[in-house]
Amino acid sequence: MKTIGAVVGTKTKPNTPSEFHFWIPSWEESISIGSIVKAEDGMRRVYGVVVEMQGYSDIDDVLLHQLSRGGDPEVKSPNKEQSVVVCTARVIKQESDRPLREGLVSYPSYEELEETLTVEGCNIPFGVFTNTDGTSIPVKVDENYLLGYEGAHVNISGMSGLGTKTSTFLFILSSIFAHSKERVACILFNIKSDDLLYIDEESPYLSESDLEIYEKCGIKPSGFNARFFAPSNALSQGDSLRSDIEIFRWGYREIRDYIPSLLKAGDQDQREKLDTAFYDLMRMAQQRNIVSFSQLLEFMERELLPPNKGGSELIHGSYKATWGKLYNQIKGLNSKYGGLITEYEDDVVELPYQELKDRQVWVIDIQQLGFYARKLVFEKVISEFERRLESKELKINKIILFMDELNKYAPSHNSIEVASLKAKLIDISARGRSIGFSLFGAEQFKSKVDQNIIGNVSTDVYGKTKESELMDPLYKIFSDEIKDKIRRFSKGDKLVEHELFDAPIFVKMPRPPCMLGSDKIRLTHSSSLLKAVPY
Repeated sequence: MKTIGAVVGTKTKPNTPSEFHFWIPSWEESISIGSIVKAEDGMRRVYGVVVEMQGYSDIDDVLLHQLSRGGDPEVKSPNKEQSVVVCTARVIKQESDRPLREGLVSYPSYEELEETLTVEGCNIPFGVFTNTDGTSIPVKVDENYLLGYEGAHVNISGMSGLGTKTSTFLFILSSIFAHSKERVACILFNIKSDDLLYIDEESPYLSESDLEIYEKCGIKPSGFNARFFAPSNALSQGDSLRSDIEIFRWGYREIRDYIPSLLKAGDQDQREKLDTAFYDLMRMAQQRNIVSFSQLLEFMERELLPPNKGGSELIHGSYKATWGKLYNQIKGLNSKYGGLITEYEDDVVELPYQELKDRQVWVIDIQQLGFYARKLVFEKVISEFERRLESKELKINKIILFMDELNKYAPSHNSIEVASLKAKLIDISARGRSIGFSLFGAEQFKSKVDQNIIGNVSTDVYGKTKESELMDPLYKIFSDEIKDKIRRFSKGDKLVEHELFDAPIFVKMPRPPCMLGSDKIRLTHSSSLLKAVPY
């Protein structure tokens, strides 16, 4: 292989077991941040990814440089200054933990690159790495670190619109479905218009470069085997932009465990009083075999709110005034949550949890719901699948839960509004791998997500990110040059950090294999745009 540099260690920049430095000749122009190189000293080989590049010269002062040219930048100095570009490579594979003393640097061959990047057990392609000499190879991660038991969970971060977080997830999901050895399915929540309502249709916008990546990754792009669900509206139709949606509607028995998180209180004392009253109410309802909100309200009117009692009198352990506040809030659930909640047991339509199949995607469309209604759906659906996975009641043994806007539902700060949902997501991140429940989260700002979740993630994917976000201490593991490259990413560019990788790897990911809402709009309004659009 052609030599492109020589290993060098200096007093101020010594080589270490984890990184080495090398200078490149003036004619070498292909090396850049993210290149993977091979250093050989005759005894061993060390592979590294370039994370830093600096140019040195023998000029001590800018003023001397200006004076040597008489103040004219086009004039050449009579004495040619000496300069050199020095690269720093982070070690990704070596035979022994010892720093290099000397050696020649070249590009690894395809076989060497494959051996370097393909860690034993890694079988899920996460895009394609193209070295700066043109060698291209799929980058694979270990599904045991995606879906448990060794580790689990994936986090995808990047700017809204430009970070292509949803597109990234859908490509990764297609790769998992194509290569996983498990019986795996996925739960999605559609929270942005019709963004995820057409993923059962194949994308007509894949370019030749997209198809080449799919081929290298061993994936046949197509729409997903998907089912679509949404709450019903007042006309008992699906509250969705998709006409053939399957509806669901919940009653008292379906959501009773989540009602406390829906109750509003002025202060902590009122909150405790309402919680105590509700749990007493739930116990009494169970004793009387109450199964619907209509029955529950009738019972409260009859036994807990008698007209001959004053507001300050105790009734079944709580004051009548407290029962009155609880009654009004429960009564308002039906109108407040629209077609999602019904008063009557015979109007209930539950989600068919037991029917979730291998390689199937469920899209639950809640974009028409308000914040608290969405939170109820999140908690209820997640809890139902968690319980069924734990008791092994399903036809599958792995579920991927995709949560967009993770920083909103599991923020790094304390928020009473999402406290119960955040606790549920933290629980999944901590013990989900033991039952086969993996959280794939996406957000604009990773630094704004609770660290209990981020700390349990085994694979991170970074898209184009704002400079202000990259200044957070969370990103101090990256060199300034890597952060600058992330800031300048194109849509398909990603940085992948995996539990088994000794250094993050730059990859290219294609468009998703399926139709997104924006694709559907483009297709509907102009057949002339059916050609591939730059990604």
